[in-house]
Amino acid sequence: MTIKSLNEERSRQEKINRSKNNTNSLSSAAMAINKLHDHGRLLDVPTLMDELTKSSERVIDGDITEIEQILMTQAKMLDYIFYDSLNHLADLNMVNQVEAISNIAFRAQSQCRKTLSTLAELKHPRRVMFVKQQNNAVNQQINNQEASGSIEFENSKKIANKVVREKHLEKMDTGRTLDTVSINQKTEAVEIFNRS
Repeated sequence: MTIKSLNEERSRQEKINRSKNNTNSLSSAAMAINKLHDHGRLLDVPTLMDELTKSSERVIDGDITEIEQILMTQAKMLDYIFYDSLNHLADLNMVNQVEAISNIAFRAQSQCRKTLSTLAELKHPRRVMFVKQQNNAVNQQINNQEASGSIEFENSKKIANKVVREKHLEKMDTGRTLDTVSINQKTEAVEIFNRS
C-alpha cells in the first residue's frame, strides 16, 4: 500500500469514528443504513453522512422538494404493494393466508392515503389561528379554512325570535281601568299609559 492510500484509509476511519461518536439523528440514520447494507461493504458511511448533512441543510434553508419526492415515492411504493397484494389473493386458497395478505393490502392502502394526505398538507398548509374565546381561560385552535365543497343549507338565514301573534291575544294589557267589584271597592289603575 502506498502512503496516499494509507492516509485515505486513515482519514476514512477517522470519519467513521467521528460519526460513531456523534449522537445526532443524522449519524444514527447513517449507521442504521450502513447496518442494513452489509456493514459498509456497499456504502461509505462518511459519504452517507455528508449527503445526509447536505439534505438536512437544504430543508433548513426552506427547500422541501426532497421531502416531497420522498413522500411521493413512498406513496407510489405503498400503492404498488396494495395492488400486488390484491393480485396474490387470487392464487390463495387458505383463509388465514387470504386474511394475512388482505391485512397487508389494506395497511398499505391506509399508509398510502396518509402519505398523500401529508404531502397535500405540506404543499397546501391550513391557516391556523389561535383565538382567545369569550369567557374562556385557555386559548383554542380554530381552523378557519374554507371547505372546497361548502354545503349551503336550505335555511341558512337566521330567523329572529318572533312572538306568537293571534288576534285575540295580541294585547294582553288593554291599558284601561278595571271596573271595581264587590270584594275590593276601591281598586283603581295606578297610572294611565298607552302600551300600543
